[in-house]
Amino acid sequence: MEKTLITVKVIKKDSCIREVQVSGHGGGKKSKDIVCSAVSAIAQTALSGLLHYGKENISFKIKEGFIRISVKEGIDRELNSIFNVILTTMLLGLNSVSKEYPDRVNLDLIKDAAI
Repeated sequence: MEKTLITVKVIKKDSCIREVQVSGHGGGKKSKDIVCSAVSAIAQTALSGLLHYGKENISFKIKEGFIRISVKEGIDRELNSIFNVILTTMLLGLNSVSKEYPDRVNLDLIKDAAI
């Protein structure tokens, strides 16, 4: 069975995470793939935290094998800090999965990019 790579694309601007996009599948059997499940759980938990603290200040899209979370520009400093902590924590979790399964999860950090 050919492995399918999960790609995590992170866009940072002004030292803050502005967008995270996770796409692909872990390559295991559907509903039994621990890598895909771990990545999905981490990303969706972060999204839940963002929605809890400021749903009007983010946009997101979820479909099978894909999640994109974007933080809107111009939010106040405190909320921006909360969002950055949540997204940084998400990336720490995804990085741990990537280190454990480097052939199945790839992190791509893009700094100071236009969204």
